[in-house]
Amino acid sequence: MRRPVLIVGGMAVVTVAAGIAVAASASAGTTTYEAEASVNTLAGGAHTVDCRRCSGGSRVTGIGREGVLTITGVVAERTGPTRLTVTYTGERGRTAQISVNGGVPTAVLFPGTRGSSRPGTLRVTATLRTGENTIAFGNPAGPAPDVDKLVITTDGTPPTPVPSATASGDPGATATVPPSPSPSGSEPPASTPAPSGNAALEVEVVTIVNSERAKAGCPAVTADDRLTQAARGHSADMAARNYFSHTTPEGVEFATRITDAGYRWSSAGENIAKGQRTPAEVMTSWMNSSGHRANILNCAFKNIGVGVAADAQGSLVWTQDFATPL
Repeated sequence: MRRPVLIVGGMAVVTVAAGIAVAASASAGTTTYEAEASVNTLAGGAHTVDCRRCSGGSRVTGIGREGVLTITGVVAERTGPTRLTVTYTGERGRTAQISVNGGVPTAVLFPGTRGSSRPGTLRVTATLRTGENTIAFGNPAGPAPDVDKLVITTDGTPPTPVPSATASGDPGATATVPPSPSPSGSEPPASTPAPSGNAALEVEVVTIVNSERAKAGCPAVTADDRLTQAARGHSADMAARNYFSHTTPEGVEFATRITDAGYRWSSAGENIAKGQRTPAEVMTSWMNSSGHRANILNCAFKNIGVGVAADAQGSLVWTQDFATPL
């Protein structure tokens, strides 16, 4: 039985029972894109494995962390919402961040299919452009489901248009941690450019942060890959599981996430926000809140990581992690 459609900033999602295919109308047309096709891009450890019950006898695994599957040449007849069905496998529920044409990724929770070789389906409506498109699957915070194929269904009736994200009046929450007895470690390495899609938003937030710090007489903070990983992972998790807190439902606090990402710190802080549509909007919200502003203008912080993801209602979820190494 299908559940109600969830509208997202660039996608609409509806789950179906694992293993049940999407029924097409008599006038429907479908196009299938196999995940293991040679024209697709498999990066960072994503690779093809045999799968007896999968289409074409193979699926792509190793998606998540550094692994990314990019399905290329996905053709749309018109610009706008397009119905897609993702066939996937996963013994347990897993989150994938889906990015269309390099746009900001949307965090989508894929229910478990009760077996790594047992395919299930997830119905999605993605906003595509006329002609060829790329659809990327990844998850910097952890493993994503294996992907078997992607199917476009056209029945002559365009899906419901996808609304843009709306701003929220609540800028979020703030937390700061005092010096920690964490084990010592080396200085953080130089950061590397963020992946395409959310890179521009994240970089712009860092730019605005350093502009505000300069006005206050604070030195600039430097983006650190480990803090970025922690921030992206938390934004994606909040977006996929529909919660808003510095602490996960399992009780994992932000300081632990930073440490687990490999950053050894002496002090750390975190800002989160939800609903702001641009880096300028979220920074305005944070700067107008004394707790958030205190983190941004803490002259002792040396490094920063920023992450953004879209939730199922289309709102962007933002995380800033600040820290100073031991």
